[in-house]
Amino acid sequence: MTLAAYLTEVIFRFRLLAFVLFAALIVFLAAGIPRLELSSNSRAFLSEGNQEYQNLVHLDETYAQSNTVLIMVVPPEGTAFDPETLKTLQSMTDDMWQVPYALRADSAVNHMHSYADGDDLFVEPLLDEFAEVTAESAERFRELAMASESLRNTLLSESGQAYGITVKFVLPDDQPDARTEVETYLRDLWTSWEAQNPGWAIHATGGIFGNSLLAQVALQDVTVLVPIALVAALCLFVLALGSWVAFGAILVVLTSATLATFGFAGWTNVALTAGTAISPMAVLVLVSTSCIHIMISTIRASEKGLSDTPLKYAIETNLAPVSVSHLTTAFGFLCLNFAASPPLANMGNIVAFGLLIGHLAVFSVLPALVANRAPKRAGLLMAKGDTMLRLSAWVLRNSKVWLVLFSAAGILAVIGISRIGFDDHVIRYFDKRYEFRQDSDAILDQLTGLDSLQFSFQAKDGASVFDPEFLRSVDRFVTWLEDQPNVISVGSLSETIKDLNRSMSGDDPAAYRIADTQSANAQLLLLYELSLPLGMDLNTIMDVDRTSTLVSATIRAPHSDVTRELADAADAWLAENEPDFATQASGLAIAFARISQRNNSQMLYGFLTALCLISITLMLTLRSVRFGIISLVPNLAPALLAFGVWGLTIGDVNLGSTVVTTMTFGIVVDDTVHFLMHHLRNRRRGLSTEEALKETFTVVGSSIMLTSFAILIGFGIMSLSGFSINQHIGLLTSVVIVFALMCDLLLLPALIKTTQEKAK
Repeated sequence: MTLAAYLTEVIFRFRLLAFVLFAALIVFLAAGIPRLELSSNSRAFLSEGNQEYQNLVHLDETYAQSNTVLIMVVPPEGTAFDPETLKTLQSMTDDMWQVPYALRADSAVNHMHSYADGDDLFVEPLLDEFAEVTAESAERFRELAMASESLRNTLLSESGQAYGITVKFVLPDDQPDARTEVETYLRDLWTSWEAQNPGWAIHATGGIFGNSLLAQVALQDVTVLVPIALVAALCLFVLALGSWVAFGAILVVLTSATLATFGFAGWTNVALTAGTAISPMAVLVLVSTSCIHIMISTIRASEKGLSDTPLKYAIETNLAPVSVSHLTTAFGFLCLNFAASPPLANMGNIVAFGLLIGHLAVFSVLPALVANRAPKRAGLLMAKGDTMLRLSAWVLRNSKVWLVLFSAAGILAVIGISRIGFDDHVIRYFDKRYEFRQDSDAILDQLTGLDSLQFSFQAKDGASVFDPEFLRSVDRFVTWLEDQPNVISVGSLSETIKDLNRSMSGDDPAAYRIADTQSANAQLLLLYELSLPLGMDLNTIMDVDRTSTLVSATIRAPHSDVTRELADAADAWLAENEPDFATQASGLAIAFARISQRNNSQMLYGFLTALCLISITLMLTLRSVRFGIISLVPNLAPALLAFGVWGLTIGDVNLGSTVVTTMTFGIVVDDTVHFLMHHLRNRRRGLSTEEALKETFTVVGSSIMLTSFAILIGFGIMSLSGFSINQHIGLLTSVVIVFALMCDLLLLPALIKTTQEKAK
């Protein structure tokens, strides 16, 4: 008795006990579901070991960093500088000061303008909040605002037709509902603005809304896409198997695997993000393929009269292939632990565990529920044996054609891959169906850039940020930075001091410079800070000890290449021109701009690890080094071809795309394993190569097509997510599966036929 036959006997003998124990396990795991939490922090996609993440933490610890919301208000055309418009803008700015936990609110009307009268320095808002807004004061405001380089393209559009209002606030750590409180307050406030000011357009963006949407998208994927995938898979089973008993059993298998996956995430305290919420869907789809293989083998066995208990025969012949496919798929997902982004690593672990539970479900639920009522006839979607026989004859007759076509496709794919770029941005992660994305795009088009690069400069030991040599070094860098393309504005301490020095010198252009002594620069800043209203200190650009200062460049970056190139150029300029004060570009924009490249590099190790593990597994399973090597071709080719098509059509990949090769390598092995193991079994029965291939087509051809179709449907549904990481994973995986099906049914038989002919 073979090992498979022995294990099958054990499975059927103790099937009721196994079913009860499995049910208890699912109940235990499902108890973890109430512990699930949704993450609403975009930084969760950055590893703590990531250099860009560490730079962000340094900025938080050094400067008074806060949450910021930016609102763009667009008055009716032609009224931007009317007195009534400015009064409304003043009122809106005052309203923003009332936002819970607000530190300060800024707009064009309270933007600070400095000037000197004799020895006195005056720092006043552009529009006096206590005086009546007259035509004269409105005209003065227009002249000052349009001439202000620090205001235009930040809080006032280049055209002067749109205004920005920012509110900075700090959320208390001990009040988890504070974020919701602020968001609700702001949305209610804007609703009242729209009602009171017909004809005004209002758009808002900011981390608080992006983070809130992250949790919302995760919840939508869990509550909408996962059930849709389950229903789609079950409909496929009904049409393919034509058995309500089998349908019910498979429903139990898939539901159990899904509950266990959610429960595992809960018990292990893995917060669901928009990047991990689709994990149960992946488990559901992948486990369903094993059910298809076993049920179709059961039907084939019944049609051919191979056994009195067709299900038992099907489990015996599929025990090894299903186990190996689950193992190799789990290897692929576990290798996502090489990813630079924690949610992707978490997804890998969740799916791998879900596959383990799914494996137990297949071999405990199906024998218990279907043993005596197995389906005997194929459903509507299942191709008949003679149809598959004709297909196999056609495939083998044109075997050399397939080798040439796939070789040519591989060359084209390499060209396509060379065109691929990396584009990651928190806002562009969200689909344009969301108001947050629409508002952000509108602000980007009409008002200002939404990305910034930040540079923290440390003065030499014993010196402060007011040291003239230090400030001149910073200023030289600021001057260079302002001249770079896509840079909209640069905020710096050196610019503030030069402005103050000019104001104190009667607006003499020659005085637009850094003062010659540390004490003079410090005195200018002291006078300036004493003149500022409450809440408008300079702690956002200087540390408390006044030994570090922050330079922030606002940029328009339609693609991550823009951010990366500017950051790299800035780092290189500083290293060459200011080596004593050189620093690195920091900020969320550059952290995400580099994350795909970093992840792609790290996933190379993950892919090589998966390749080694899966190759060894296949060679041991097939008991043939030659067939193990042959199997790698149809398993590697799909990802190569898919990325080639992607590069020729879409062009850019993001964080999700970079894990697809490693992730799908284990998935596509599934059908290859079933094909090769059935082929080798037929060869050991004494059949010739062609006879064995044709017989393999009739037994597993239908299941390969149906399993591919099931995976295609599942990951196709995933591509409907509103989160582009999931969209890319779903769509790119779907393309991989299409090519995997073609490779298994066309390329693999051609390779087997050709290599075995040469071996004679």
